[in-house]
Amino acid sequence: MQKILSLAIPLIISQMISMALVLTDIWMMSRLSVSAIAAGGLGASIYSFVFIVASSTVGCVANLIAIAYGQRVARPEFGNKQIRLAVKGAVLLSIILSLVLSISFIFTPQLFALANQPSELVVPAMQYVDTLKWAMLPSLLLLVLRGLTSAFGNVRSIMVMSLVTVILNVPISYLLAFSLDLGLAGLGAGTALAALIVMIAYAIWVFKRPEYAAFAPWLHKEEYSLSLLTPLLAMGLPIALAALLEHGLIYGGTLMAGTIGIAALALHQILLQCLSFTWNINFGFSQAAAILVGQDFGAENYTAIKRTALRSFAITTVISVILAAGFIVWPELIAAMFNLDRELTHLLTLVLWVVALSFIVDAWQLLAINLLRGMKIVMGPTIMTAIGYWLFGLPAAWFLLADFQLAGIWGGIGIGLGVTGVLLLIQLIIAIKKQGNRQPLAVAIG
Repeated sequence: MQKILSLAIPLIISQMISMALVLTDIWMMSRLSVSAIAAGGLGASIYSFVFIVASSTVGCVANLIAIAYGQRVARPEFGNKQIRLAVKGAVLLSIILSLVLSISFIFTPQLFALANQPSELVVPAMQYVDTLKWAMLPSLLLLVLRGLTSAFGNVRSIMVMSLVTVILNVPISYLLAFSLDLGLAGLGAGTALAALIVMIAYAIWVFKRPEYAAFAPWLHKEEYSLSLLTPLLAMGLPIALAALLEHGLIYGGTLMAGTIGIAALALHQILLQCLSFTWNINFGFSQAAAILVGQDFGAENYTAIKRTALRSFAITTVISVILAAGFIVWPELIAAMFNLDRELTHLLTLVLWVVALSFIVDAWQLLAINLLRGMKIVMGPTIMTAIGYWLFGLPAAWFLLADFQLAGIWGGIGIGLGVTGVLLLIQLIIAIKKQGNRQPLAVAIG
């Protein structure tokens, strides 16, 4: 239990700091206007949908490094080489994806038109996207660095890195958005500039340390080849597809909210931040559990995998129940944070309990899918997410929209998360039982 928490707490704090970065952007948007919240949220939704393809594919480097770290127990030289190749492959993939995916943003206005979004939001939304997209490459490279340091257990540096990003982002974004009167474009540019500065500084700090120096991507340049992308793509593409399916559910709800009106869309963005708040806590915890499972998987310590899974689910369930209760009991705190008027506050109160009930099942599906990834199981979870999100979640949201408006959308999202969570839990139980039939490495050697 202590080992999980020692990894999880700094990662959770790091995720919460990252959440604070998003919240400060939303807060500054609210100081521009309600339409700025709607437009900025709409633009951020499109950026996130594209970025998730890259970040999910590149982000699996953390799982690969954790497995290689576990392999160092029996084969130190082999394990170190696998870590070095994983870092190089992730850097190469980050550059390629940033170049390719940035081009996709030119089709965003057409997408808004097809989705029947308010025409007056298209121009400001694109102003935000056109500057925010420059954050993609430094953000992906930060994911590579984070994957390396987290697999080695140096999670406190990730927490500090996240804090520095917020400290830089807030004044830079405020200066560009308000002092230089760039509005939403200034907020996007501030985020991109802060990410670039932190990425350079963190890379210098990481590769100056003895435990990471041998894995610097500029060493052994002869090792670079397109074949380095194979293990990342084999694991990362199913993960990216699963993430897209989830975001298709979440941001499909965003497009549905846009058909109701600007006020509903603005409130939907705030509710997404509520879900993101709990998601970031659970994601930090899931990352810690996945790191431990990956290390044990690499070392073939299957008994430890089962122990980590059981303890992780117990902790995450308790945390999610507490968070859900807090949101249901104190909705006025959220309304005050985002400067909502009386009408929007009343609507928030009516919908928030539906969102809060989604927190628990979201935590289960997030933990289950990360534990499965720690064992390099990715195709099955992708199929489960397709079934849960698209065969149950989106149809339910569309069906409930007519009678319950925004509450109906979130009811459908909750149904999608719930079905996915149950399916992933079943798959995880089967996987753990299968691994349990194998002989642990320690026993085999003994």
